[in-house]
Amino acid sequence: MSPVLNKQNAPELAPWGTPEAFPWNTRFGHLIDTMWQNAAHGADFPPNGDLEELEDTFVLDVDLPGVDRKDLTVDVSGRRVTISGTRVERERDGILRHSTRVTGAFRYEVVLPATVDEKAVSAKLADGVLTLRLPKVDGARSTHVPIE
Repeated sequence: MSPVLNKQNAPELAPWGTPEAFPWNTRFGHLIDTMWQNAAHGADFPPNGDLEELEDTFVLDVDLPGVDRKDLTVDVSGRRVTISGTRVERERDGILRHSTRVTGAFRYEVVLPATVDEKAVSAKLADGVLTLRLPKVDGARSTHVPIE
């Protein structure tokens, strides 16, 4: 016996073409966009990263295990941060029987929500994580507005 649908248990409908119509679409679209963006720039994989906003600075952490400083490039232009480089396969003495590591060219790009002072940006690579500190310009700092 099939269930009887009425107003109380009817499925919710979403207009065609909205993200709500296909909840998987947003994630899938992001995956496809990233894939095409990396392919267009000759990148083999995108590294993972987090962007944190503090009162006067953005902190960007990008996971780059096994990547040497000399194989990294960091560019900051306006609000756009681009990190690119190469993860090189190390020389081996034996026969490699199994590998899940990704090697080759990579590219990570993010557009910041506010303008930063490009000359004051600092970068540190430690324990396989590249950390960028991107100070905001004075006019770009957020201001708390009290509500009466």
